[in-house]
Amino acid sequence: MKRITLLLLSVSLFFFACKQKKYGGFTVSGTIKNATNAKIFLQELPFGGDQPIVLDSGRLEKSGSFSLKGVAREEGLYRLVLENGPDVLLVNDNEFIQVALDVNNYREYTVTGSPASESLHNLFENYRKQDSVLYATFQQIDTLQKQPGTDSLLNLAKIKRETQIKEMNEVVRAFIKGSKSPASRYYALGMASRTMNPDELKVLANESANAFKEHTGLLKIKELVNVTQPINQAAPKGYALLNKKAPEITLMDTNNTPFSLSSLKGKYVLVDFWASWCGPCRRENPNVVLAYNQFKNKNFTILGVSMDDNKEAWLEAIKKDQLTWKHVSILADWNSHPITQAYEFSAIPFNVLIDPQGNIIANDLRGGELVQKLAEVLK
Repeated sequence: MKRITLLLLSVSLFFFACKQKKYGGFTVSGTIKNATNAKIFLQELPFGGDQPIVLDSGRLEKSGSFSLKGVAREEGLYRLVLENGPDVLLVNDNEFIQVALDVNNYREYTVTGSPASESLHNLFENYRKQDSVLYATFQQIDTLQKQPGTDSLLNLAKIKRETQIKEMNEVVRAFIKGSKSPASRYYALGMASRTMNPDELKVLANESANAFKEHTGLLKIKELVNVTQPINQAAPKGYALLNKKAPEITLMDTNNTPFSLSSLKGKYVLVDFWASWCGPCRRENPNVVLAYNQFKNKNFTILGVSMDDNKEAWLEAIKKDQLTWKHVSILADWNSHPITQAYEFSAIPFNVLIDPQGNIIANDLRGGELVQKLAEVLK
């Protein structure tokens, strides 16, 4: 009996040790084509929206190869970031992860050794396809709303829009329910929060947190979605960055040249976060154009910050919507980009108004609110 007990203990310790191997130290290596000698970073994306943490960095070899290391306490989210280039979202579900990427075709990257990272990549591609279809429907609705006598067609388009949103939600829901990766579920729940109603999201968050009881990220989401608001609770707090220094933004402009927000210091600046594929953004653009034309000669300008990952679509939208101010773009997957965490937003359109000293004095100004605020400060 003693021998059996010792044997069972040994087996238990063996499996515990194996389970822990996927955490602790891990290595991300691979090859990046068409980006010779560029600097590359491995960043951790802390749960809860804190700023990314650089774990390791280096320069690509002449062959494009690289190798970076990190240490983790649990399964988490990481970004492989190329200087002035694309990035790849990763999960540390293995000790050795390999990435192959061509800068000229960066959406077709491959990840081996990390099933969770591969599954997220597939989710992104499926989501993008459905998002493109949904955007076309939003454009159709926008066009029909401007034309008289199209009520029946408009109603059909709105029904189609709701169906497409449900289909998009089902893609994310199926991913969350089927994923064996807590970090991937955490990320997908963030995607779901954009279009899924709170009750549906709550069910998925609770199921995920209960399936992975010790995962920090899922526990945070569970706490968040299960908060009940007392009847007499005071109004929610305002934007956390209000009256604080605006975080620096340095991104590539339309001419593929780095441009920094700080270069506009001394002016009132509206930093407008948008994307060509974002229907609400495109519908808001005429209001932004109106405000710009009204106040551009009064120490005011706009910096358009695009969440696009497709340069051609971004440039075409600028031209079509007649956005004649300065523009930069992340040209990457906005879901994991640090700018969304730095400025604390999870949906677009979103904007902040910055005073000549670089402080954020207003946020999320829409339609007439934007003109009213600018008239107030630009007397």
